[in-house]
Amino acid sequence: MKKSICALVSAFAFLSLFNTQHVLAEEVTTTSTQAGPSWVFTYSYYKYSLQGENTANTRIYKFDASTVDLHLATATWLYSPQWTFLAFAPYIKNMVETIYEPTPAGLNFKTRDYTEGLGDIRLMGLSPLWAQERHLLMYDISVTLPTGSTDEYFTSAPTQRAAYNMQLGSGTPDLILGSTYNYSVDQWVSSARGQITVRGGKNARGYAFGNELQAHLNSKYQLTSYFNLGAQLSYKARGAIDGHDDKYERFNNYVSPVDTSIRGDGHQYYHAPQISWDASILAK
Repeated sequence: MKKSICALVSAFAFLSLFNTQHVLAEEVTTTSTQAGPSWVFTYSYYKYSLQGENTANTRIYKFDASTVDLHLATATWLYSPQWTFLAFAPYIKNMVETIYEPTPAGLNFKTRDYTEGLGDIRLMGLSPLWAQERHLLMYDISVTLPTGSTDEYFTSAPTQRAAYNMQLGSGTPDLILGSTYNYSVDQWVSSARGQITVRGGKNARGYAFGNELQAHLNSKYQLTSYFNLGAQLSYKARGAIDGHDDKYERFNNYVSPVDTSIRGDGHQYYHAPQISWDASILAK
């Protein structure tokens, strides 16, 4: 019996909305469930180059160039026809350029910041609910381990902790529930996926990311045994951050020295719900 396993690895939306859960929805791996247990190990590399706009919705700063390099090691245990177990270990390098006071009278000062290291490890159990000819419906349960650092600092300001979404992990053990539907016709495989993430309390820095809903639609064509091409649509809604990091939110009462109309809290973006859409072309 063959089944397609959606490994939940989606594409980081924009660096300020980006985390490994988004890459974990793009990767679809086809494996054979054998009579006895077997193991599969894979390595994937993803490179994202993104150009931002005034994503933060503030006159204090806007994002310019942004890149993410993601190395992903995956271990898959084909335990039985009913259960497959997976482990994901991401290594992440983030880069973002920020332009401060991007107005004609403002400072227009650009910085470039990096964070790099191991992200949150994810453990998943996946099982088919229904399979019939071209149709396959699966559900999965995951937990993330808080192995990604939440103590990364700005390259341009070494005494200030980096922004929430530049940190390498959530700092909390999180529960993820998901379901995937696959439809296959010859070389075409199309899928729809939904998942929710529930946070496991506040982390050691005194905050918790909001709970999160993701939805993904994708379709791929298998051109050869080793290469497929397709497209994906993704939606993500994350609740506001609960709490705050004092070593990041150090300038909540900022007033520009050259334009006093530029003032206020530059972090309000994180303390409101975050919603993102994106479309991707996939080649693998």
